[in-house]
Amino acid sequence: MAEKKTNVVNWESQGPDDIIYTYEYNDLRTLTSVTVPEHAVALFIRDGQLTGVLEPGRHSVMSSNIPWLTKLYQIALGYKETPFKVQIIYVSLKMFNGRWGIRGMIKAAHEYDVPITLMANGDYQFRVKKEDIAVFFTQIVGGMSAYSTGDVNAFMKSFINEQITQQLTEQYYMDVYTNLERASTSTKALIEPYFTQRGIELLALKISELRTTDEDMEKVFQYLQFSSKNGEAFKKYAVMDRMADAIGNSEGGAAVGTGMLLFPQMYQQLQQQQAPQQPSGQVPKVLCPYCGTPNDYPYKYCGNCGKPSPQQQARDDIGSPTAVQQQAAYSAAPTSAGGQKKFSVCPYCGEDLKGLAKTPKFCPFCSEQLN
Repeated sequence: MAEKKTNVVNWESQGPDDIIYTYEYNDLRTLTSVTVPEHAVALFIRDGQLTGVLEPGRHSVMSSNIPWLTKLYQIALGYKETPFKVQIIYVSLKMFNGRWGIRGMIKAAHEYDVPITLMANGDYQFRVKKEDIAVFFTQIVGGMSAYSTGDVNAFMKSFINEQITQQLTEQYYMDVYTNLERASTSTKALIEPYFTQRGIELLALKISELRTTDEDMEKVFQYLQFSSKNGEAFKKYAVMDRMADAIGNSEGGAAVGTGMLLFPQMYQQLQQQQAPQQPSGQVPKVLCPYCGTPNDYPYKYCGNCGKPSPQQQARDDIGSPTAVQQQAAYSAAPTSAGGQKKFSVCPYCGEDLKGLAKTPKFCPFCSEQLN
């Protein structure tokens, strides 16, 4: 091994992703020179203590213009160390890129503090701060015995994952999910001081993806629907949809009969709750449960499909007019230029229709077909 030693110390085969390099020998000869590449510094370590830092360039161990290096050499001679013992560690000051990824638990949304699964990943950029190189050595290199690029990368990955997890789990999933850019900026600002305390400058942090399990996402989606302004209506509509499906799939008449009694009552309650929410000065509108067309509230029969409203259905026991009566009324009504019949009064029930913008397909009072 002695034949391989040289009087020149440098960072051999420095790669673009190399953060740190430890010179393999720890004994320097009298005429040894140390070469430090650009964007790097060389740390001199003796007895586990940082003795000095060399800037980029070529330096001689016996140089008289580096006081701490001269003193170190003289101390070594005093102990009759020939050559004297010292460890040289190179540290790159370039910018480095890294990836992070976490899995944990996070609160779902405001007023819905149920914990859900959090899965997130992204990128970050960092560099060792030249002015805090002593802190970097104390906290990471010497303190954690991280003497290689792999050691430093392992520390960075573990440390940033820990910090991001701690910050994100204190927020709400929907807040982060709906604005990843803002969440990235705020998270960087929160964890940046912890890197500074270790001699590292966190240059950038990006949350690229944030997701949860399909089951948890469904829970959040349902909560947001039910807690919205029309959430109660959404919930009742969902119940009514399930009832309609159950009635449609039933093979017996009992389910149909029960549905015909319950469905109009539920719909009537829902429409009555929605009606007061209309702006003042406007006639409230309710949807026909059969075709979905808006009708003035209250109404007896839908102006589009002629089906009775839930209120009217409960008390409607009047039979339909005969075909002769319908034909006579239809023939007696005047015809507009477009070929549509125009009625000012319903020929079947006598209700006034002049207040309507146009004659509907069916009379809203008796449900008879007009056009």
